[in-house]
Amino acid sequence: MIQLWRQFGWVIPIMALVTAALVAAVFVWKNRKGKEGARWADLIPVLFTLISIGGIFLITLSPLVPGVALEGNTNFRPFDNLRLNLVYRTHLDIPVRNLLANIVLFIPFGFFYSWWIRNRKWRLLKTTLSGSLLSVAVEVIQYLLPLGRSTDIDDWMMNTSGSLLGGLLFLLFIIVFKFYRRRKENKS
Repeated sequence: MIQLWRQFGWVIPIMALVTAALVAAVFVWKNRKGKEGARWADLIPVLFTLISIGGIFLITLSPLVPGVALEGNTNFRPFDNLRLNLVYRTHLDIPVRNLLANIVLFIPFGFFYSWWIRNRKWRLLKTTLSGSLLSVAVEVIQYLLPLGRSTDIDDWMMNTSGSLLGGLLFLLFIIVFKFYRRRKENKS
């Protein structure tokens, strides 16, 4: 427990801010004028999008060595780190895990942000661009703060891919949901 506190204790203020933002969002939503017929269920994608952003910041901005300021590496050449890790590693499990983790980390954001967007036009593009901008913010913060983290264009590309994949999963979810609903209506 003490090790967890040392590793993630600095995140408490961030999570407090996210919680305050969620409470404020619920308060504003509840007291919004002209919002007749608004359902609490409409808040679900907003809340889960904010929670996924908080999780992304929690995972990507925690220092590699708690309590020690370390300078990280930088890579601005596309596929350079991926190539080095995949070609010159004797064991592929670590680079593949890193690659998949960067993609999987942004899938919930892409899914819930796609759900949040009400306008269907350009939904997938908006989701991908928002995930890309979020990833750029993470990489810039990693570059500026002495966290011992690497700023890597490959991470940005994988994170953006994860946002795109999350958006595609949401669109698939919508198709399956509509199919299920039509099938249910036809049976009754």
